[in-house]
Formats: sequence, C-alpha cells, structure tokens
Amino acid sequence: MDQKNRRYSELVESFDEGYDLCARYDSMPHQYGNEILYQSEMHFLQAVGDSPNITITVISQQLGKTKSACSQMVRKLMKKDLITQERNQNNNREYYLNLTEKGTEIYYAHEKFDKSCLLRTYESLSDFTDEELQTYIAIQKCLNRVFARDVEENGVLTLPENKKKK
Repeated sequence: MDQKNRRYSELVESFDEGYDLCARYDSMPHQYGNEILYQSEMHFLQAVGDSPNITITVISQQLGKTKSACSQMVRKLMKKDLITQERNQNNNREYYLNLTEKGTEIYYAHEKFDKSCLLRTYESLSDFTDEELQTYIAIQKCLNRVFARDVEENGVLTLPENKKKK
C-alpha cells in the first residue's frame, strides 16, 4: 500500500472513530437537574425552545423526522412536564408547542452546557491555521457527498454475505 492510500485509510479510520464516539454520546442519557433526557429528547426540546409556538409539522421538517415520531416525542415530553401543546384556534388539527417552566430551565441549562462544550472544542482547535481548517472542511464536505451518494444509491444495503445463494 502506498503512502497516499495509507493516509486515506488513516483518514477513514479516524472518521469512523469520531462517528463511533458521537454515536455513543448520542445514545447516552444526560442529566439536566433532576431530569434525565436522551439527545433526541433534548434536540426536540431545544427546537421548541428556539421557536415558541412551533407546530409538529414544522419541527418534523427541521429535525428530519416523521410527524408520527414527533407526536410520540410530544407525548413523552408532555408526560415529563417539559412541553405543552395548545390547539390553534384557527385550525383545530394544529397544535402549538411551548416549553413549560421546567422545560425552560432544562433548555437554558443545556444552552449553557452546549456553549461550554463548543468553547472547549474551539480551544482545542486553536492551534490549527485557517488554511488547515479550510482543508479539513473541504475534506469533510467531500466525504459527506460520498456518504450521501452511498445512501442514495443503496437505500437498503444488502451485504454480499447476507445475500441468499440460489
């Protein structure tokens, strides 16, 4: 294997390691005060906090989730007393979502935590030059295009060892 292919391999291995760490982090429960939430719950709560009176239709588009999945999340977060839903007086089929007092406290606690994480990230990257950061961004965008193409072309991926022999 030549030097350039070794670098490609190292880059992909590094990406895979980062992906695995992000996936582990996203699957972990996080404690906010007395409440334990998963990332998907916090992202939903954050979307509601960022856009008061948001509807399930809008939030589903923002988060790339189905309306059904968002409705389930609404029920879950209402049960935890973190959000409310109020019927739109002009459209009985539409509800506005808002944070409760408890939801607002968690929203701001998460904002503070998020800012400290970003600050740590920015400080960790401060030794890289602007040119190095631009190169990384260009590489990541290229990888994202490849990954998007893989998803688009494969839909449901069937690996060779999983195919039935005829």
